[in-house]
Amino acid sequence: MEFNSITYLLFLFAVVLFYYNLKLKARQYLILFSSFFFYACWNWKYSILLIISGITDYIVSNKIHNSKKNKHKLVFLSISIIVNLGLLFYFKYLLFFTENINGLITLFGGSKQFEILNIILPFGISFYTFETISYSVDVYRGILKPEKSFIKYALFVAFFPKLVAGPIQRANEFLPQVGIKHKLDLDLLFIGIKRIVYGLFLKVVLADNISPLVDYAFSQDFNYFSIIDLMTIGYLFGFQIYFDFSAYSHIAIGSALCLGVKIPENFNFPYISLSFKEFWKRWHISLSAWIRDYLYLPLTGTKIITSSAKDGIGHTLEKINENKRIFALFSTWIIMGFWHGSDWNFAIWGL
Repeated sequence: MEFNSITYLLFLFAVVLFYYNLKLKARQYLILFSSFFFYACWNWKYSILLIISGITDYIVSNKIHNSKKNKHKLVFLSISIIVNLGLLFYFKYLLFFTENINGLITLFGGSKQFEILNIILPFGISFYTFETISYSVDVYRGILKPEKSFIKYALFVAFFPKLVAGPIQRANEFLPQVGIKHKLDLDLLFIGIKRIVYGLFLKVVLADNISPLVDYAFSQDFNYFSIIDLMTIGYLFGFQIYFDFSAYSHIAIGSALCLGVKIPENFNFPYISLSFKEFWKRWHISLSAWIRDYLYLPLTGTKIITSSAKDGIGHTLEKINENKRIFALFSTWIIMGFWHGSDWNFAIWGL
């Protein structure tokens, strides 16, 4: 079920209609069922991955919280990271590494090749994997107490507006909201609807009409293009990506607002930035903030005492040793290059 479809709009309308006529507990079950239904419309089998990831971190976070010794906490946190990243590696990176290993074997004269598996990448696996990891890490850091209610925790993992394309939510910002029986706020509802309409405009009118032009241009022989042509194609591609991705964020934020839930902003006009630093305050803000708190700052040895999906990595102001800072930046962005895609081109882009 895609955001830019009549099916999704009818689905959202039905959920909102029932939502405000139910008691709090029934609302939680409705949203949880709706979220799994939403995901299962793509492929119900991959809902199992969502359940495995969610149950693992629910159990692990409680074990971390109840453990007295730090080494035991670290063991349980390691289980969370291994399970989550293990699933992500299998579905997103196994094919890439298998092909590269086979290439090396051929290069050095070997004949035995590893089997190339036909693996389908599950929708949203990177997003909910990052969310569940952040939950366990925040419990380990003492920033967050584990949620006792499995239903509320499952809502944090599976909440359908943010499930397949973000924004990447933090548990301490989301869980308090699902424990409240929101009254129907017409102003908030209309804001949500406007955000959805705006997102649909960016996606259907702008991104989807730019896309064929870009695809056609990139399929041609660049030797026949002028420098103006090449610059135009490059800029169009940049705007296509922005309109497409930010559209999903607007629809997600709007859908959540229709249910009385606020999820973080993800884009803030990034192309008006005057520097790379400012750009990463404005582009995919929730991911950039995740990078900051769970990759970049830990690699510099900085102690993390808060957790927020607001303000991207460009807001990092701590005074850090220059060598540690360079190492952290170098490592972080190569990793994040690979996160965007399992291809050497993405690693080079990150670098």
